[in-house]
Amino acid sequence: MRDRIVRRGLIVVVLVVLSTAIAHVQAAPAASPSTQSAVAPTYRIFATREGLVGRRTANGHIIQPRDRFVALPCWCVLSPKGTDKFKVRLTYNGRSVVVPVWDVGPWNTRDDYWNPNRRYGDLPVGMPMAEAAYFHGYNGGRDEWGRRITLPNGIDIADGTFWDDLGMTKSDYVYVTFLWLGEDPGPGGAIEVGNGEYTDDPAQTMVTAPEGALTVDNTDTTFNPIGKDWYEEPCGLNKQHQWTYSTTDPAKATTAATWQAPNLSPGFYEVKAYIPACGNPATTSARYRISHAGATTEVTLDQQAAAGQWASLGTYYFGGSANEMPQISLSDLTNDRGLAVRYDAIAWEPRTDTTPPDTQLISISRADNGFQVQWGGNDDLTGVAGYDVQVRLLPDGGWTDWKRGTTELSAWFGPDEGKQFAFRVRARDWAGNVEPWEEAAIADTTNLP
Repeated sequence: MRDRIVRRGLIVVVLVVLSTAIAHVQAAPAASPSTQSAVAPTYRIFATREGLVGRRTANGHIIQPRDRFVALPCWCVLSPKGTDKFKVRLTYNGRSVVVPVWDVGPWNTRDDYWNPNRRYGDLPVGMPMAEAAYFHGYNGGRDEWGRRITLPNGIDIADGTFWDDLGMTKSDYVYVTFLWLGEDPGPGGAIEVGNGEYTDDPAQTMVTAPEGALTVDNTDTTFNPIGKDWYEEPCGLNKQHQWTYSTTDPAKATTAATWQAPNLSPGFYEVKAYIPACGNPATTSARYRISHAGATTEVTLDQQAAAGQWASLGTYYFGGSANEMPQISLSDLTNDRGLAVRYDAIAWEPRTDTTPPDTQLISISRADNGFQVQWGGNDDLTGVAGYDVQVRLLPDGGWTDWKRGTTELSAWFGPDEGKQFAFRVRARDWAGNVEPWEEAAIADTTNLP
């Protein structure tokens, strides 16, 4: 049982009288249904049982056997007695219930950890101050009163909700949705588990690797995490994944991991990352670094938008060197702060490219005593490896090479000496497919000023 805020004698009377006034002064007004648009945020919070039957809550309610409400550690979201002005949805092992906030605690009274502009602004949103103190020594491991924190709990649950509604038997992590911050996502739709069975628990969702792909999970020996700030969630490939909090400060980016793909035959592969759907809100800017054929490409992925999917990180050539170890890396450094960076499985799925690139001459413009020529193109799978550009003297000159295998996308041609020229371009991709030449000129200089 956790420590609680002492409320005895006259202190009880004073707090009860002041609670409504404090709630009106400190609380942001709850959004009305007509103005709510975003889904209310959900965080994974360690929960303990309230108990204390016969005691008075912070809003004056006398706790009943098998009561149904919660306590949160901030006066700013205390519902007036008998109301549900502030309420949360609790989800645990497939069960879900909505209950009001009728008490203040545990540990703190000003820890609005669900607020993007929270009081403890140096902590991630969604991490209770008690959790940071317990696991990371924040505030010397003590609450706002100086008491040593002995549990990482950020919510207390009344007995009826704890035992009967959620089926809890001991303190544990629950999913808490803060309903005054957006629309209620509901208890969750039916998710197919397999063999014709369904569940509303995301932790039970069946995840399979792409057929024919080489897959490295975070449970494999070639997954290499570094840093100490790791957490786990019960969903993903093999029904679990790891995560850490995101940061925008390079000095605080201390957690990262790599996935290595041993025995990968040389060739082209589409790299895919599985993004699990459960847990705290995910980052919108996970920065994956793909090492391939002596080069490194960074790809930014919105993990929130990709939840529950195998998200493509692009197609690359691997196996170009005997010493190359195909590797994907991901750190906690993102463009947002305090969100979950998810680490589950990476798949290398073989791809065959048989289609040549598609190119175009974009523009020709007068530049000094010559011309500035610009070209470009795209390839549907492996990417453009290089361009060939040819030129011919008008009206009846033959085609001659100007650029061969260039990676440039523009160049100056001249001097023109009063003559007119035509240009054409083609490209080859990394799979060796070469685009055929156009028989006629793609663009010429005859109509330039």
